[in-house]
Amino acid sequence: MKRSDRLLKLLSLMAGLLWLSACGSNEVTVEISGGDGQLLRLDANDLRYHHNRLNRAGATTFSDLKAGQYVVSIVAGSYIDTRVLEVESAPMTGVSQYPVKFSVPAGANAAFGREGTIVYASTLTRQRNWDLFTVDVATGTITQLTDTRDFEQQPSWSPDGERILFTMGEVMTNFDVWVMNADGTGRIRLTEHPERDADADWSPDGSSIAWVSQRDGDVSVWIMDSEGGNKRKLVQGREPAWSPDGDRIAFTSSAFEGNDEIYVIDVDGGNMRQLTADKRFDWHPAWSPDGKRLAMASERFGGQELLVAGGDFTRQVRVTIAENTFEVEPKWSPDGRALAYSGKMTIGADGELAADDKGRPLGSYDIYLVPASGFDWDDTTERPVRPINLTQTEDRDERSPSWRTF
Repeated sequence: MKRSDRLLKLLSLMAGLLWLSACGSNEVTVEISGGDGQLLRLDANDLRYHHNRLNRAGATTFSDLKAGQYVVSIVAGSYIDTRVLEVESAPMTGVSQYPVKFSVPAGANAAFGREGTIVYASTLTRQRNWDLFTVDVATGTITQLTDTRDFEQQPSWSPDGERILFTMGEVMTNFDVWVMNADGTGRIRLTEHPERDADADWSPDGSSIAWVSQRDGDVSVWIMDSEGGNKRKLVQGREPAWSPDGDRIAFTSSAFEGNDEIYVIDVDGGNMRQLTADKRFDWHPAWSPDGKRLAMASERFGGQELLVAGGDFTRQVRVTIAENTFEVEPKWSPDGRALAYSGKMTIGADGELAADDKGRPLGSYDIYLVPASGFDWDDTTERPVRPINLTQTEDRDERSPSWRTF
């Protein structure tokens, strides 16, 4: 063997031994302080598969991480924060530490207030005829507001809680937007058109209304004055949700990407921005009272789950971890620490969720409450947080909650 060949072989052997001796590693430690002694959600799915769980404050270490970008999020009552960290290649020896620290402000994760009134739509599952009802959040007392042969749906409290927007019509003919007093009296029709008008939402000052219409052929978000005048088209989409500052509207649309995504747009029609991007449907956006968070529903995890987003709203955290349930139409509690939603969730005699052979939940929709950090069900037998079923009526679907402060 030539001397040069022996040298190359020796260098190759040394490189191999050096590679074998490179047994260093990367560790990320997520440290959470605060939390008011309550459970909070740590979404570290990037760091460890399926690590999106309710935790208490403290430190959690994730080891043996490869080089790359990782996203970590915390959801705790009215607090949400997301950090993006870059992890470099593991060192030749030793451990490279990457600390990530979250500090939950005092009071942000306190238990949410069981107070106020939720208005919702309900119908018998065996005979469709939607009417409007209210439920007292503290006591569970249910009051029926309407009782007609028409369909009354999609209620929304006015900012002062004294009036209710809703959709009314006959299923085989047409629907329009109406308004009435909080006790169901004094109905006034705001739209009248051969095409369907529906899904209305107040501006935060009560002077304007966003709603959905097909009057020009497209399913689009329109805006009108609170008395029904000055109607104008805003954008193709549906499910409008007016931001608390009055400047923007979040909405759902399939007009731009071919499937349902969440967008936000200024009320003058400018600065439209896409917030979600997934092949599965995302819909039902809802602003938190402080305008810093959005809740929404999604099918991206196989079922129908709730997500919460903060910051620029483009990174969403799944907060309901249960495939064999449906959670849709979220609305924030007045204190911003909980969500009301329309959900389908039946617990069998074995304590597990009841579903059909395709994994779809059995039962009917009810109105539920859950802390903003959500609940865990899949892959765990410890379930310290369970949604609160406010309605629990037999043979009825309850949909479209709207929550006022009193």
